[in-house]
Amino acid sequence: QAWAKVQSIDKQIPKRRVKRGPLPILTPKERVVDAQVSLGIKDPLFDKQWHLINQRDPGNDINITGVWKQGITGKGVTVVILDDGLDYNSTDLADNFYAEGSYDFNDHEPLPTPKLWDDSHGTRCAGQIAAVRNNVCGVGIAYDAKIAGVRILSGDLTDADEALALNYKYQKNDIFSCSWGPPDNGETMEAPKGILADAFEKGIREGRGGRGSIYVFATGNGGTSGDNCNFDGYTNSIYTITVGAIDHTNAHPPYSEACSAQLVVTYSSGGGEYIQTTNIGRNDCSNRHGGTSAAAPNAAGIFALVLSVRPDLTWRDLQHLCVQTAVPVTTDDSDWKQLPSGRLYNHKFGYGKLDAYALIEAAKEFKSVGPQTWLELPSPFKKRSIPDSTGLKTRKALKSIVHVTKEMVQAAGLLRLEHVTATVNIEHQRRGNLVINLESPHQVRSELATRRNLDKSTDGIVNWKFMSVKHWDENPVGDWTLYVYDVDNPESRGFLLNWTLTLYGEQDPEFKGTPIHSTTGFHQDQEHEITVTTTTPASTPTDVDDTPSRPTRIKPDIKTTTHLDSSTHTPSSDEEDQLSSEQIESPGEYLTVVYAVFGSMGIFGVAVGIYFYKRDSWHLPDPIDRQQPRPDGYEFDVLQPLTELDEEDEDDNESHERDHLSRNNF
Repeated sequence: QAWAKVQSIDKQIPKRRVKRGPLPILTPKERVVDAQVSLGIKDPLFDKQWHLINQRDPGNDINITGVWKQGITGKGVTVVILDDGLDYNSTDLADNFYAEGSYDFNDHEPLPTPKLWDDSHGTRCAGQIAAVRNNVCGVGIAYDAKIAGVRILSGDLTDADEALALNYKYQKNDIFSCSWGPPDNGETMEAPKGILADAFEKGIREGRGGRGSIYVFATGNGGTSGDNCNFDGYTNSIYTITVGAIDHTNAHPPYSEACSAQLVVTYSSGGGEYIQTTNIGRNDCSNRHGGTSAAAPNAAGIFALVLSVRPDLTWRDLQHLCVQTAVPVTTDDSDWKQLPSGRLYNHKFGYGKLDAYALIEAAKEFKSVGPQTWLELPSPFKKRSIPDSTGLKTRKALKSIVHVTKEMVQAAGLLRLEHVTATVNIEHQRRGNLVINLESPHQVRSELATRRNLDKSTDGIVNWKFMSVKHWDENPVGDWTLYVYDVDNPESRGFLLNWTLTLYGEQDPEFKGTPIHSTTGFHQDQEHEITVTTTTPASTPTDVDDTPSRPTRIKPDIKTTTHLDSSTHTPSSDEEDQLSSEQIESPGEYLTVVYAVFGSMGIFGVAVGIYFYKRDSWHLPDPIDRQQPRPDGYEFDVLQPLTELDEEDEDDNESHERDHLSRNNF
């Protein structure tokens, strides 16, 4: 009976229970040592790479060590640096250099060899991304990724070559890191057109086996010139991930441009700190790298880690992941606004800083978004005067409304909103006076164009596409309102001609049929008064070196000659119809043209007769006189102004003369 009560017989082995006390919190220095020991990092500058582990301001870094400890180091991914070359002989880069994905479009040679004394920019950016884990300088964010170089910034570049560069080996090169753009001078307004625009579309459509090339662009360093990255057609493209800068304290450095097209920020120079990275030279390093030039490759390195885990992600998937995982910083800044999605957005910070660990953890489980669709709603062409607000406490705005209905959204198959663009046409005698805002049906306001004091252009705004990512995941149904202000110089008048609202987003997987992408919505214009409170932001102490300039890719000076073409073009019937409808609008106009032609022929005949009659009475000047040049016949070369050398040109106390006047380095 006693055995009947026995349920089991086990050999007893003594065990020790563990107290569930608080986990030890490593100091910043201990975190560095832990990473060095556990990951075998022996690079001498590693403990100074504060963007990887910030010892001075703990937590203000990209949060990378937890990713590396999972064995995620960028293997299988190639990042190409479009820049001024890449020193592939550097000990810190040689093992990761990918020659097949590289080319020199300046000198048309297979390898992107830095040749000018200041061709160091691309090498420094490359080191941030893929510096080898060895005993030289520091480590790259994706230190097992491959790095390629495409040299475009060391001389003149045609649109054809730039287009080829943007698609170069785009089945092998996964991420294109671009720390350059049009001049950041507060007055330039330039966008890729023609074959350049086609190159971006080709890249996102065909690159990476149809998943899309990843284009990463720096916002630009024109902040202190009042520039705005929505005036740059590279950074305000829906096809690019636009990255701004924050410094080691998470503050917005004054040089970093703000705009509604900025998606995220990451770390770069400011407040006396710089990025430590590789430099040209076999074992040389740089401790003076910065600007938004350094922010873009930091982002590209993080994206390389993401693609090494999820190579199937599309170009839009990566943008969604950025929006979902970005961490708002410096949240006491007044521009942070909560959106209907529950997220925060700021024109200076985008959705926040990139957190490598959070981004990669989210990527592991991310479900790819569906195909892209869009809805285009043009306003009617009508010349409407923009009220002048000079000296007024209450700004007057021209208010133009485009109404979006549920039926329009359904007809386009639009399930989830992503990018929003407003293509604007404005006549104005001083473009820099204009301020343009776009307000959604949920009263979310995007600052499309901010005042630019240095922009004195009389060209106005011609078919310019402003872009905003601030309306991500909003319900687009309702009134979208464009506010146009003229804020200064009463002698300069302006007129809104028309604008087009375009909504881009994910197509509903249950949508059947052909999407209707373009339609005409309800439109309304009115003058609107807005009360404006002006505040002066506190100045941020910064060194002059913290305000670098961004490299500018240079267009060749093409001299055009007029010549006769021996070939004859015969217009097609469609062309003939267009000519007849545009140039000859009525029988009366046709007769007027005929009379004018024959009248001109008669006058010409009389003039010829007079010429031959008078010719004998004319005397040629003396031979000596014929050799004298005309007063207005001088030939001259237009030189581009020499820009100041800045933080990235000051390295290891080198002192040189600048031999390439039109290139600017971050």
